[in-house]
Amino acid sequence: MKTSMDFETIAKKSKRKQLWKTVSISIIGALALGVAISKGLTELTSYHGNRVKDDYLLRSQIAYPNVQYKSWYFNPTSTTTGNFTSDRFKNINGITVPYETYEANYSMWRNGDTTESDWIYQETDGEPIYTMKENLKSPMFYNIDFKSQGEDYQVAKELEMAKDMPGQAIEVAITFDKAYTYQELVQKLPKNLKLNWLWIGTSSNFDVSTLPPSDQLGLFANDSLSQDDLNFFNTNLEKAIKDGMLAKTYGTTSDGETSHSFNLETDAEYYLKNNDNIDKATFKGAILTGRAEDFAELASKDWIFASSIGQSVTIQPYHTLKN
Repeated sequence: MKTSMDFETIAKKSKRKQLWKTVSISIIGALALGVAISKGLTELTSYHGNRVKDDYLLRSQIAYPNVQYKSWYFNPTSTTTGNFTSDRFKNINGITVPYETYEANYSMWRNGDTTESDWIYQETDGEPIYTMKENLKSPMFYNIDFKSQGEDYQVAKELEMAKDMPGQAIEVAITFDKAYTYQELVQKLPKNLKLNWLWIGTSSNFDVSTLPPSDQLGLFANDSLSQDDLNFFNTNLEKAIKDGMLAKTYGTTSDGETSHSFNLETDAEYYLKNNDNIDKATFKGAILTGRAEDFAELASKDWIFASSIGQSVTIQPYHTLKN
């Protein structure tokens, strides 16, 4: 009897030991699986965050008239979500002026959703355009091939206003009457103004004056432009096309007779096909910066189709202007 009871005790202990072993293995397995899943979700979220960052940095090389960034960073909000942020500024004749902070949310499910940092608005046709968040005046470029029959459509000619802005440094978007090479522009532009940025223009008949800055394609000039600068821009433009960043078609606008559509990628492809040599590459607009009074001599130039003032800053004694 005693032997039988000993066997039962041993069997019970063995079962308990096996049960605890099974439970321990299950717990360890569950913890390991949880860690693996958490790590996988974190890596997927990180991947999408880096996609947002890479796309933004690339677009900053091919768009955003006179907009530069001084920093960028990630703000994780959970294991599966985060926010990408970049602090930006404009250079107005050597003076650093704050611009809209760029923000984009990302998660494990998608690359990112931009906030209003890239949005612009216009109260009515013909009125100035402002950024959505900080209400900063946004410089506008115009398509010389767009012919509107609408009574409300107006081309900005704001150079005349510069004389009423003494003591200020301003940026002005100049749309040319036709495409010009860099060397032709050097001969035309006043030496006391800074050439910050060049707009490649559009090959369409679309009204591009209300395009957001993120879709205005061009490159930084900083008072000089070389073949290497053009090659760098064209290489980035090709990469943006390959990555599908410019596959965007805007709705139609009507000139009273014909409706037009606009595709950003088509514009980029057209430019790349026809502008690979610095001596022949042409541009349809530019961002110029300088003292407001120094823009006076441009007001009567017939090669200027449109002029739109962007941001401005009061010149202080501690500012050092570049021109």
